Amino acid sequence: MSNKNLSLELKARLDSSNKVYYVAKLKAPVLIDAKNGITFLVFISETGEESLQIASMDNKDNYND
Repeated sequence: MSNKNLSLELKARLDSSNKVYYVAKLKAPVLIDAKNGITFLVFISETGEESLQIASMDNKDNYND
């Protein structure tokens, strides 16, 4: 994927009730500036291709969406 979003691979896990949840981990010397808002995009429709993207909110984005 070619964009300016921070993209993290999600790994599927099962909880004690056999329900699926996803985990992404990041260890890096980074700072996420959220003063103007950030958006979390979660893609889970394709098995094995799950990902989380973190992006700065565009001016057109509505925080209440």
